[in-house]
Amino acid sequence: MNRTSFRIRALVGLLCAPVVAHAQDEAPAASRTAPAGTHGDVQRLSSAAAMGIHSLSVDSASPESMAFTVDIEQPLSSFVSVFAGGHVGVNLKAKGLQAGGRLYLSGRPYQGPFLALQGDGTLFDEVEEVSMRRLTVSGLIGYSQRVGAQWHIALAAGAGVSSLRQETLVRPSSTCALFSWCLLAERERIVETTETLHPVVRISAVHRF
Repeated sequence: MNRTSFRIRALVGLLCAPVVAHAQDEAPAASRTAPAGTHGDVQRLSSAAAMGIHSLSVDSASPESMAFTVDIEQPLSSFVSVFAGGHVGVNLKAKGLQAGGRLYLSGRPYQGPFLALQGDGTLFDEVEEVSMRRLTVSGLIGYSQRVGAQWHIALAAGAGVSSLRQETLVRPSSTCALFSWCLLAERERIVETTETLHPVVRISAVHRF
């Protein structure tokens, strides 16, 4: 299975999960009765787990790759929530953590339009003695749509500012093997820092507890 096919299947499965859950909940939901007003007051401030796909800027040569994310979100009020979690690249060569907050303009967590501020840190696996780590701050505008009793689908887009630090260990020259002091000396490190502004897209399936 190639990487493109894997990404498409993962995205379809992610977005179909709430729809399937909604279909299963629809029939029994009709037979359940609850006092008016209790559902919104009690459950709208409940925690939620989000599973999503997040655009991940790696470097100028490959500015857009994807990462799977998992977040736990906790509302602090009817308008404001905080979240934190981790992410891993589709190619498994990147991993990191993210945290941030959301402002729900509708006054209902997980529902309607929202503004988000997110910070994340990512480490990339070493490739030929090159290590990279990236810090990003992103601002997003999104919308969350309820699907079923406890599921929501959220789509957000915006921009991020990233600082990518790349560290390279310089290999010893071919003549170095002739001199013992050269082999014992600490290898030279070349550090480069790049700052970029790039688009950010995030799609999530949210399950409210």
